[in-house]
Amino acid sequence: MNQHQHPYDRLGGRRLCARRSPNDPYIMCRAPDASFAAMSLTDVFASVNALSDALAENADLFNLNGELVWLNQGKLTPVNMNTIHHIVPQHIATKELVNKGTRENPAWTVEYVPFIPDQRLVRDLFGTERREGSLLARVTKAWPDPTTPAAEPRRQQKIFTPPA
Repeated sequence: MNQHQHPYDRLGGRRLCARRSPNDPYIMCRAPDASFAAMSLTDVFASVNALSDALAENADLFNLNGELVWLNQGKLTPVNMNTIHHIVPQHIATKELVNKGTRENPAWTVEYVPFIPDQRLVRDLFGTERREGSLLARVTKAWPDPTTPAAEPRRQQKIFTPPA
């Protein structure tokens, strides 16, 4: 069965699955927002937004002083276009139906194939606009270590006290 693939669908019609660690099972990521489908428009950023959301929710990525960092084995590693290729396949996969038997005697199973993003998806992950797939805009903001001299003071919420 050949489905028409839209040129903007860089996932090839596949849905992303994610896991927190290599020992965890994969779970299906939520589908991209369908608001554009209702207007018969194509969201050119749907693929990168789905990938960016899945990474932000499942990988230990943080925004530390405006820099994207990855918590890997107790150390913070700056994330760039090279390190993202190590992070994505560890957490993101596609669910595929595979026949382990023969044509006459099929034995169907589900396999999770690590997802390898293309260069354009990777580039879009490092954009600045959230609506265009920015990963930095989606990850948790981390506060610097307060014992570090260069650390900025943490913002405190002001509490309103009525005049006496």
